[in-house]
Amino acid sequence: MYFLMSVFARFLGAVPESLLSGFAKVLGVALFDVVRLRRPLVIRNIKTAFPEISDEDAAAMGRRAMIHLVTTFIELFWVYSNDMAPRVSIANPEIMQKALDGGKGVYVICTHTGNFEALAMIFSKKFAKVTTPVKKVGSMAGVNRFIFESRTKQGMDAFVRSKKGEGFIAMRRALEEKRIAGFMLDQARPGEPRIPLFGKPAKTNTSLGAIWEKCPAPVVPAYCERIGFARHVVHVLPEVQFTSSGDPKADILSRALQCNTIVEEIIRRCPDQYWWVHDRWK
Repeated sequence: MYFLMSVFARFLGAVPESLLSGFAKVLGVALFDVVRLRRPLVIRNIKTAFPEISDEDAAAMGRRAMIHLVTTFIELFWVYSNDMAPRVSIANPEIMQKALDGGKGVYVICTHTGNFEALAMIFSKKFAKVTTPVKKVGSMAGVNRFIFESRTKQGMDAFVRSKKGEGFIAMRRALEEKRIAGFMLDQARPGEPRIPLFGKPAKTNTSLGAIWEKCPAPVVPAYCERIGFARHVVHVLPEVQFTSSGDPKADILSRALQCNTIVEEIIRRCPDQYWWVHDRWK
């Protein structure tokens, strides 16, 4: 499988971008309107976040989001043999640099918007290597090897947790080395509390608030906006101020609510490029 994916990636890397972009649009529409891949869930999620829009507008947004999702997958193969860094710009880079200048490392709050891996790639190359926990993709070793090599080529330190506690150790090491710890905070996690997101209780990742309690450092939100095939703008938002009241459990929940508010803001800025396929309100 690794060999096949590598060959396919090199093939895509040689295909004209206009053809890849057009193919992504056709495939995205086919998956959404013909195959109806997660279409009911996507529309339901959009309506949950934006109850004021019509079913027709929700479907149109879902269709555009599916095209962006497909484009992201194609780009993940494309970057195996191409450098995306010259095509990615950063808005407000001074915010990230100031946070890193504090010498404690930085937590970055990320979402599944645009090509989020382009964000980790450009931060790793422009500021400091990004360490982030990721999920294993299925059970095929070749697939995971391909993904690992692709991320490594782009300068990222993405690791798959194999046992409890590894995530915390990796995050702490990144901060001690004055680097960036990346957190994707817009997915549901089993056993996590339900905290308001767009006014509705949603299973929420509380890990950042818990780790920050033990390893305080600046927290900076950022998201990626696609402006063309393999072309992106990474937006760095103002630093988030976490506080401690002396009640760790209450503080962790409070920080998670802060993070959900940030996720909402990012989604509102770029709703057509968000991954609505995640079932946050299940």
